[in-house]
Amino acid sequence: MRDRAHALSTDGHAGRVLGQLLGYVDARRGDPAAPPVLATREGQYLHLVGHSFGCRVLCEAVQWAAEGPATLGWSMSRPPDRPFTADSMLLFQMAAPRDAFATLFTALDAAPLHGPVVATYAQADLAAGFWHVRAEKGPGVGYAGIGTAPAPVSGIRMRGAGEPYPHDALDHRFVSVDASDVFVRRRGWSGAHSDHVRPESAHLLLSLAHHAR
Repeated sequence: MRDRAHALSTDGHAGRVLGQLLGYVDARRGDPAAPPVLATREGQYLHLVGHSFGCRVLCEAVQWAAEGPATLGWSMSRPPDRPFTADSMLLFQMAAPRDAFATLFTALDAAPLHGPVVATYAQADLAAGFWHVRAEKGPGVGYAGIGTAPAPVSGIRMRGAGEPYPHDALDHRFVSVDASDVFVRRRGWSGAHSDHVRPESAHLLLSLAHHAR
């Protein structure tokens, strides 16, 4: 699965397809005069969400978007340095080494990503822990959180659905969210790897959307 996820963007064209898709979405964002559903002054926000190996494909796609002007609405006139940006990227239980942002996705800082990269992790995630250690000689982001990165990593705990996230808790380039007390349901060999479909996860995503306004 690791090799396939990487091959989708290196040998295949998944990164380019997703990049062009994001440009298509940007070109057709809603009119800001329409009902204010995740609306900005210019149109709608865009928040990216991935899970497991899908996080790697998503990072490849956004990173690829930094390489050429044919992607993500570069011809738009505003803002002049990055005509189009994604407003946040939320990665649930990412299946990649802890130093992936310092070694594999080093171009993310130059990519059209305006908001934070937020990644959850949980110690009950066997896929990103026990099995990841055996496949890649070390734990994954989904088990141990973000390790080294091009910018400082802020560490916070996952909050309950009724407990607000302060703006300054999420206002960092990299945010590692400890969900060990929330993602606890074990399922077969992968443990809590897919235990992210919870109100707390929706609360985190909506908090990112709220603070991006």
